[in-house]
Amino acid sequence: MRACHLSRSWIVCFLSRAVAVFIVLLTSGATPVLAQDSPGRFELGGNFTALHTNSVSQIGPGLEGDVNFGRHLALDSAFVWLPQSNFRTHAFMGLFGAKVGTRTQHFGFFGKVRPGFASFSHVLRDETITFGIGGLNATTRFATLTERTLDLGGVMEYYPARHWAFRWDFGDTLFFQEPGPHVVFINVPTPVTLLSSPGRTTNNFQFSTGVHYRF
Repeated sequence: MRACHLSRSWIVCFLSRAVAVFIVLLTSGATPVLAQDSPGRFELGGNFTALHTNSVSQIGPGLEGDVNFGRHLALDSAFVWLPQSNFRTHAFMGLFGAKVGTRTQHFGFFGKVRPGFASFSHVLRDETITFGIGGLNATTRFATLTERTLDLGGVMEYYPARHWAFRWDFGDTLFFQEPGPHVVFINVPTPVTLLSSPGRTTNNFQFSTGVHYRF
């Protein structure tokens, strides 16, 4: 009985040590792979964005940031400044949403949904036209116009090293445009208020390329 007890203790000890060694070898071999595959919790980077609206293209710099929740989901945000181009006032855009997809050791493919806003400077909002004895007079008012947006599209990423990522975005940025500007005619038999354009939703192609640091 004593020999049997010793034999069983030796077997249990041997198996427990073998399992421990196996776990150590497994985790030590998997750690570099997981470390290379890990996206990091946070990302911060810069980009250049091109936006095509109403037959006009604007290109400008921006900042991007991500909070990663594993390999498949991230909170995604961007701030973009588009300088004045071809008689179009400069704009500032802010986008905040989600990025969902998958990534491997060196590549990532995602879809994005990012609501936000676009703020345009020096936009014609009101014009008053007065008919009087002195002739025709017009008074105009320019102001900042902020509109709601929705950025829909895809994202492709390349990871040359653990802490670096190259990113390319493409898709459709929807602008929910406000009605206007208002045009008011005064000193006519019946005062008239017109809208140069009603409120509408427009589709605008957007592309950006950037570099991120992951930590």
